[in-house]
Amino acid sequence: MPDNRKIFLVFLKIGTFAFGGVYSMLSFFQREIVDRRRWISSEEFAEGVAIGQMTPGPPIVNTGIYIGYRLRGLKGALAATLGQVLPGFMIIIALGYLYINHRSTPIFGSVLKGIGAAVVGLLLSVVYKMGNQILKSRMSIAITIVAFCLLYFLRFNAIGLIAASGFAGYLLYGRSR
Repeated sequence: MPDNRKIFLVFLKIGTFAFGGVYSMLSFFQREIVDRRRWISSEEFAEGVAIGQMTPGPPIVNTGIYIGYRLRGLKGALAATLGQVLPGFMIIIALGYLYINHRSTPIFGSVLKGIGAAVVGLLLSVVYKMGNQILKSRMSIAITIVAFCLLYFLRFNAIGLIAASGFAGYLLYGRSR
């Protein structure tokens, strides 16, 4: 079991090197916390991602709070949150300064386009890994396809869709336990 200092340092590393928002950071979470350190299982990670998506606030921070709390309670949640948020806060201050003073420089836009392309690759990695872990039955695949179609094509509300999918999961799987 890691101590709060170690939780802070790992989330500081994740917060420092994981760019691109929620879904790209999930691949860093998975690699560091599940695969490398084995602090939580893949199932616990998937639960944390689901809870992070359902609760108010930034989903990736909520997922970090869940993981920190799971590891060391309230102090672990605080350590994870501070470690995760501090680098982004410092980086956004620096980038804001650079953008204001150098926004017309072509190299700045080129760097951001390169980072954006890498983020797409990270997202695909997370989707693939989570899909392999979660989509093990025809029903879970069906829920995934229906949810995607409702969200993408019909522009359903994501929060309502998550709640409805949770209810469908309860109806389909809750009775079999």
